[in-house]
Amino acid sequence: MDLSALDLLKEEMNNDETYIKVNSIHRLKTIATVIGPDAVKQQLMPYLSSLIHEEEEVLFALAESLGDIYPFVQSSPNGLLSLLETLAGLDETVVRDQSMKTLNDISKTLSDSDMINTFIPIVMKLSAAENFSSRVSACGLFASAYPRAGAMKEKLRNKFLELSHEDTPMVRRAAVIEMRKFARVLEKTFLVSDIIPDLRNLAQDEQDQVRTLCIDSLIEVAKLLSKEENKLHTLPLILVIGDDKSWKVRYHFAQKFPAVAEALGKDITESSLIQTFVQLLRDNEADVKTTALDSLRSTLHFISRDRVQTLVFPTIEAVVNDNSLPPKVKKNCAATLADLGGSLGKDFASTRLMPIVLSLINDDNYEVKLNMIQGLGKLALTVGNDMMSSGLCNILMGLSKDSPQWRLREAVIRSCVDICKQLGDEIFTRSLQDIYFNFLIDPICEVRNSGIQTLTEVVSSLGDDWVTAELLPKLQDIYHQRNSIFRITVLHALSKLNLTVDQLTTMVYYAAKDNVANVRLVLCKVMKEIGAKSDISSLKNVLQELSKDTDKDVRFYALAALR
Repeated sequence: MDLSALDLLKEEMNNDETYIKVNSIHRLKTIATVIGPDAVKQQLMPYLSSLIHEEEEVLFALAESLGDIYPFVQSSPNGLLSLLETLAGLDETVVRDQSMKTLNDISKTLSDSDMINTFIPIVMKLSAAENFSSRVSACGLFASAYPRAGAMKEKLRNKFLELSHEDTPMVRRAAVIEMRKFARVLEKTFLVSDIIPDLRNLAQDEQDQVRTLCIDSLIEVAKLLSKEENKLHTLPLILVIGDDKSWKVRYHFAQKFPAVAEALGKDITESSLIQTFVQLLRDNEADVKTTALDSLRSTLHFISRDRVQTLVFPTIEAVVNDNSLPPKVKKNCAATLADLGGSLGKDFASTRLMPIVLSLINDDNYEVKLNMIQGLGKLALTVGNDMMSSGLCNILMGLSKDSPQWRLREAVIRSCVDICKQLGDEIFTRSLQDIYFNFLIDPICEVRNSGIQTLTEVVSSLGDDWVTAELLPKLQDIYHQRNSIFRITVLHALSKLNLTVDQLTTMVYYAAKDNVANVRLVLCKVMKEIGAKSDISSLKNVLQELSKDTDKDVRFYALAALR
């Protein structure tokens, strides 16, 4: 038997550098392979048990690596499980959590005998320990122990419920968190008779955090019950939590509301939960209101059109009209309206929602405007052609030309493309085209580049006839402006279009004789790009002329395009 590997481990563990110790622990599987199962049980495990006072990083690595050497002691795992039990009782949270994870992983491969005689006694021992950290760890082991506990199931259930009523808040919190997993392995009878009454008490706990955690556990429980059982047992609890005195609990409830609605189903959501959700939208705390608006988008498909029109929309309307609210509330409201339109229906959205949309686009806050503009494409799908009123077009035109925030101008260009995809060429040509073309003369490079990238989408929607009739004349007109940046933008735009040589010739010859070297340089790049997808050999003479240009960079790119 070769013990040199074990000796090397001991030597490295005496080093003062923590990282060397951690690296050594991570090699435990290799060491176990070298020395063999007998030496692991007789030599390695006793030594590892002596490391319990090492630094946190070393203990974490040990808790992680014990799972790797479990196969070597599988026939007699008591020593390894005992060491993990000790690690699970330490104060360091990361060590405890990793010990629980390793214990849970090992439990899946334990024999029934080892489960009954070793694993479950460890769970019970940790549950009864004086230090709260052991009891916290115990909470995370019940779900693994229970399915194969046999006659011990009742003891495990009672002990878990006992931990959930602990005086120590940390233990109660751990019990509520682990209740989600424990509920999945419990028989439904005990779910109703034990867990739900326990959650009822925890939902009135003095600790905000405990009440907050109850929401997630209730969601898991609701998934395991039938519609009628949820109406009888889960719904009353959820309604209580949704009206909690603490804004933090209501905030978390608002955040989790889509999951609550999914767990309880559409019927219960619409008949009993929607009123609670509307109260969250009206909440006095801005953070609760903001989060509820976020959740609304994921909740709409659980609510009928009638309920959205009569309960949800008036609340949204009140939020928009309340000037005392912080901008973040209206910002989320603007982001929600596009999705709300589909649930309201075309006529209602046209008459009631569009005035709100216009007011938000006109809002003083930049982020409110931005979110509303970004939703216009989706809103067009619901409202249709009626959306493009002169009021909206005038606002968008003003923003695309005069807004000091370039991101707003970029969003307007993008929204024109999105609306074009939904409403087609007639609306775009009549109402949006002039707004869209403003990207060509925007002073900010990012806006111009963003507009150029959208050209392919617009041409795909409107066709080559639009390119010939509308786009090319506009590009030629802009090209003759004094600003060389705009001329460069036009050349980049040409590279995104499938044009014939005849359509290209005029601007190519103009650009080749431009008095700004950068324009000529960009022309070379663009011609190379166009040449890769189309035959422009008849314009080769232009590149040959540019290869003799006075500017060395122009010559370089002209020669590159000729290759």
